[in-house]
Amino acid sequence: MNSDSYVMLILWIVLPFILWKVTPRNRLREAIATLLFFQMLTWLFSISLTYFGLYEPPFRLFKNATKINWTMEYLVFPFFSVLFQLKFPKNAHFFRRLSHYLFWVGMILLAMILLGKISNIVNSNMESLIRSFFNFIIELWLCRQYILWFMGHPDFERLEQNEG
Repeated sequence: MNSDSYVMLILWIVLPFILWKVTPRNRLREAIATLLFFQMLTWLFSISLTYFGLYEPPFRLFKNATKINWTMEYLVFPFFSVLFQLKFPKNAHFFRRLSHYLFWVGMILLAMILLGKISNIVNSNMESLIRSFFNFIIELWLCRQYILWFMGHPDFERLEQNEG
């Protein structure tokens, strides 16, 4: 096993554990919906980018199945989107919400840079980071809009009240 595989293994152990610890029980449905929706978004965006030759991850877990980095697209990026959603300032002013978006996109980019430095899992060149910045701003905004719609559903509110 090479060092990239060890880093992947550590990510697959540590990140789900962190999510399990930081997600309150009364917000579990919101966290699961965020995780699944963001996985769908990253899949769509990554497949599109690889199709047009704009994204080529150096290390892939399933080399014969897909050209995307499965761990980053289905674990690391959705992990940050769940934290983004759980910590979102709901009744804050525009600049506070904007800074929340910028902070979490910065955290994702920092994770990409760190993983690029210690392993060969992601490309952390400037072009990739700039593209990822705009990509994640759009994805987090779409995910937030979906969760607002999802949480506003009458059945969901009724279930939340019955649990509390």
